[in-house]
Amino acid sequence: MLRILLISLMLSPLIAVAAIPRAGDGLELRGDKLNLHGRIIDQPCVVAPESLEQEVEMGVVDVKQLYANGAGEQVPFSIRLTNCKPGIFRMAKVTFTGSKDTQLSGGLAFTAGIAKGAGIRLYDVTQTPLDLGTPSRGYLLGGSADNELQFFARVEGHPDALAAKNIQPGDYSAVANFIVAYE
Repeated sequence: MLRILLISLMLSPLIAVAAIPRAGDGLELRGDKLNLHGRIIDQPCVVAPESLEQEVEMGVVDVKQLYANGAGEQVPFSIRLTNCKPGIFRMAKVTFTGSKDTQLSGGLAFTAGIAKGAGIRLYDVTQTPLDLGTPSRGYLLGGSADNELQFFARVEGHPDALAAKNIQPGDYSAVANFIVAYE
């Protein structure tokens, strides 16, 4: 009896292993669907890496200049487009977004710092003011692979702060994002 029990204990793991399905046994588990999405485009240009995230140094503006002229000097900056494929689109329009200045219509608000009573206005290459959220005029894309879109920024006093002569000096910063659309 002990031999039968011993043989049966030795065979039971083998029987259990034989009952476990193996890869070649045809066991299948039903999966769910796989959704694949994408987009094929013929990208007209690429924004150059140095234009993706820029630091524009606005310099120092004296409050006396703001009181006398309403604004500081225009500071140039550009967005460089590279690897442009001539003939796909003729022009590019740029839309800037950011924190809107409630007292400087279409202007960009200071988002950090202690300066108060002013904001930043953006301009296109013809020095026409740009409103946040509104596309710029069209910049013609030349026949070359590289195109540089010129813009300007300047500090402008809020009308109420200019009239009351109560602009608060100090450091400031502002952040604008941009989107390039092609036509």
